[in-house]
Amino acid sequence: MTMSQFHTFVDFVLHVKGVEYLIAIGFLLTFIFFFRSLKTPAAPARAKETVVGRAMDYIRGLLVPEGIAYHQGHTWARLEGAATALVGLDDFATKLVGKIDKVVLPPVGAELRQGEKAWSLVVDGKNVDMVSPVNGKVIALNPRADEAVNSDPYGQGWLLKVESPKLNASARNLLTGLLAKKWTEQSVENLFARTSAQLGAVAADGGMPVTGVAKQIDAQHWDRIAREIFFTDN
Repeated sequence: MTMSQFHTFVDFVLHVKGVEYLIAIGFLLTFIFFFRSLKTPAAPARAKETVVGRAMDYIRGLLVPEGIAYHQGHTWARLEGAATALVGLDDFATKLVGKIDKVVLPPVGAELRQGEKAWSLVVDGKNVDMVSPVNGKVIALNPRADEAVNSDPYGQGWLLKVESPKLNASARNLLTGLLAKKWTEQSVENLFARTSAQLGAVAADGGMPVTGVAKQIDAQHWDRIAREIFFTDN
């Protein structure tokens, strides 16, 4: 391209400068794109939010995750559809009784009624009965319940799968969200109020229950307290 193609010298200069500007802008955009590609992805921020969410699931040292409905007998249900749910025992129960040697589950096909005995925990040779959080028929048992119930009561430690066309009606009698968290906190306070004479200083800092706290209570008092706490005092 020659200067003769332009009417004036000024036109020539403006054209050349315009090309230079376009080149500069293109280079700048390329640099920005390259710089952003080197930045750490947004995943750590999401991970941080997940960690915060998990922290908010703990009440007085007890795990009370969202998405689960809780029975006041310290059992829970997680709906898997309109007619099925997984059920188990909550973290308060596992911390209270300590290491569970075995879970005695009802057979497949058994009919459960909300608030009535559903299974028993075997702890140091003693049986502790617990109630069902929902009405329904047992359609599956967790083969890993004995090994996982203490370490992961809401996940791999689930106990039963229940089927019922009226699960939503059962769920309306359960506690969720903030109400479940407040109830868990109250459960801890009630436990130590009932057992202060027997427990002495076995509560951890901040009033959190230590695992196996029931072992600090004599047998006579423990049987009564367990029936009251787990709603089997009938």
